[in-house]
Amino acid sequence: MADLSDIRVLAFDVFGTTVDWNAGIAREAKALLAPKGHKLDWVAFANDYRKQYQPAMEAVRSGKRGYVWMDMLHREMLDPVLAEYGVSDVSDAERMHLALGWRRLDPWPDVVEGMLRLKKKFVLAACSNANIALATEMAKRGGLPWDVILGAELVKMYKPRPEVYDSVGQVFGIKPAQVMMVACHDWDLKGAMARGLRSAYVRRADEYGKGNALPEPKPGTHDVHCNSFIELASALGA
Repeated sequence: MADLSDIRVLAFDVFGTTVDWNAGIAREAKALLAPKGHKLDWVAFANDYRKQYQPAMEAVRSGKRGYVWMDMLHREMLDPVLAEYGVSDVSDAERMHLALGWRRLDPWPDVVEGMLRLKKKFVLAACSNANIALATEMAKRGGLPWDVILGAELVKMYKPRPEVYDSVGQVFGIKPAQVMMVACHDWDLKGAMARGLRSAYVRRADEYGKGNALPEPKPGTHDVHCNSFIELASALGA
């Protein structure tokens, strides 16, 4: 493993890496829709909801629209998914409640323990596409011990645009190589690496539900390749 002794800030992806969005959205959808008589594949519903994520952000990244909070993108993303599943008996207030379910996601079992270890040695920054209110409410609910919440809202742009990754070092007045991006998504890490950040891949085999694991990047692609925040803490000497 390369020398990582100069790392000062760990910048974390949130959705998927830190919290289990699939289980959380499946739970929230079932709680709202099952009492109305809907019997859906809740895991599939959550995944189909998530499929709207990149296209929604691309409209901002491409300049087709200005920056809007992720909360509002989640609300916009919901309507076509409900229509796809034939769900129409949901009020505007109920739709907003479900869209805000992305604030009520649970951390993976290893996350808080691993973050508390890492926090003793590094600054922990959320570098997420989530807006600050979303990430803050999620952190309060799940006990995520961030030192600071950064990300898309700071620069009014979504990852993997370079200004999001550049902003971390700029905020702390450090070099990009003193920041390590932590994520379970290879595309996110590659975006960070292209801006000079170091990278740590954390495997989340159940991100899309059990049995839906995505391929892992090849060993050596990233500075650290591990299966949990506990392993990450050990690899970084925390």
